[in-house]
Amino acid sequence: MTSLIIFLSLAIFMSAGYVVWPSRYNVITHLSIGGNFIATFVPAIILNVQDRYSSPAVELYKNILLTGAISFVVGLILGFSRRSWKTKFTFDLFPDNLYQNHVLKITKILLIISIILLSLSYLGMGFVPAFAADPLLAKFFRGPYQAPYMRVAVLFRSSFYILSTIIPIAAIAWYQTKSKFFLLAILTAVFLMALSLSRSPAFSGLVLAFATVMSFKGKFHFRVLLLAIVGIYVFSSIFYYLIGARELDYSRFNTKHPYWEIIASGSSDIDDQLQFVEKFIQKPTWTYGRTMVGGLIPGHYEWNPSVYTLNVLASGEDLNEIISGGLRLPVALWGYVSFGWVGVVIFSLISGFLYGYFLKYVKTKLLANNSLLTKIVLIVIFNVVFSNFYYFYILSLYIIPPSIVMLLYMYRFKSKPVQLH
Repeated sequence: MTSLIIFLSLAIFMSAGYVVWPSRYNVITHLSIGGNFIATFVPAIILNVQDRYSSPAVELYKNILLTGAISFVVGLILGFSRRSWKTKFTFDLFPDNLYQNHVLKITKILLIISIILLSLSYLGMGFVPAFAADPLLAKFFRGPYQAPYMRVAVLFRSSFYILSTIIPIAAIAWYQTKSKFFLLAILTAVFLMALSLSRSPAFSGLVLAFATVMSFKGKFHFRVLLLAIVGIYVFSSIFYYLIGARELDYSRFNTKHPYWEIIASGSSDIDDQLQFVEKFIQKPTWTYGRTMVGGLIPGHYEWNPSVYTLNVLASGEDLNEIISGGLRLPVALWGYVSFGWVGVVIFSLISGFLYGYFLKYVKTKLLANNSLLTKIVLIVIFNVVFSNFYYFYILSLYIIPPSIVMLLYMYRFKSKPVQLH
C-alpha cells in the first residue's frame, strides 16, 4: 500500500492536468507520462526503493505526499472550475495570419542571437561538457570547470534557456513553413544544447512540438504519441547512464532487476527525496519560506532551493565537490520544510489552484484557436510564464530570460512617436 500511495501521490503532482482535463488535446500533461513511468512507477512499484530506507522516513514521506496530493487536487478542481479571464494578448488582437507572421519574425531573430551567444559562451569557457575529461563534473561546472564557466555564466544561462524555450515554437514554424532556415537553426541549437549534457532542455522542446502535432492530428496519432513518449524517456535514461558510467557493470546494482535499475537511474527522484527526508529528520533545517525567493539571489546563496537541498543532504560537505544540480522535491515537501504540516496543506492547495486556473485559460484558448503555431505559443506560455505562479515556492533566476522572451509573443511593444513642437 505504501508503494502505491507514493506512486499515485507523485503521479498527481506530475500529471495533474489529467485530473481535470483527461483529453488528447491536453498536450501540457502528455509529456509527464514518460517521466511518471521512469521516475515514479518503476522505482516505487517495480523496484520498491522505499524499502531501502528507515520506517520513520518512509512513513513521514508517504504521509506528506498523501496529504499534499489531496490538498493539491482540491485546489486544482477549485482553480479549474473558475471562469477564464479575458485577455488582450497579441494573439487575441491580431488575425491568425498576422500573428503567425509576428511569431515567425520574433523566433528567427531570437534563434540567431541565442545561437551566436551560446557559441561564444563555449568559446569563453574553453570547453564543452560532452568532450571534457570528466563529463559529469563539467556538466555541473564543478571542480576545475567552475572558474571558466563563471566568466560566461550569465551569457551561457540566458542563451541556453532562451533556446530551450523557443525550440518548440521554431519546430512548429518549420513544420508549417518547411523553411530551411528553421530546420538548420533548430539542428544547430539542439546540437549546441546537447553538448552541455542537459537532456531535458536540449530535447524536450522537440518532443513538445511532436506531441502538439500528434495530439491534434487524430486519435491514432495520439496513441502512437503515448508509446513514443515512454520510449523516448526510457532511451534518454539509458543514454544518461551510459554517459555517466565508466564501464557497463550491472553487478553494482544490488537487485534482481538491474535493467529496471538502469532505466530508473536517470531520474532518481524518490531515492533522492527519501535520502533528503532521512537527513531532515536527523537534523531539521526549517526554511520558513526563504527558499521561495532564494533562487532569485545570484551565487550559492544558502536559501537557493538547489543549494538548500544539497546542504541538507550533504551535511556540511563542500558543495563544489558534489556532482548535482540540486534535488527535485514535490510541492508538499517544500511546504513541510517551510512550515510543517500547515505548509504541506497551504503550499499544495495554492499551487493546485493556480495550476488549475491557468490550465483552464489555456484549454479555452487552445480549443478556440485553429492555428498550430498559436497553440504551441500558448503551451509554452503556460510552461514558462504561468509557471512562475504555480511554482511560486521555487522561483529561480533562470526563469527570467525565458519569461521576458515570451512577453514578446504575448505583447506587441511599440514605442510612441516623439511629438515635436
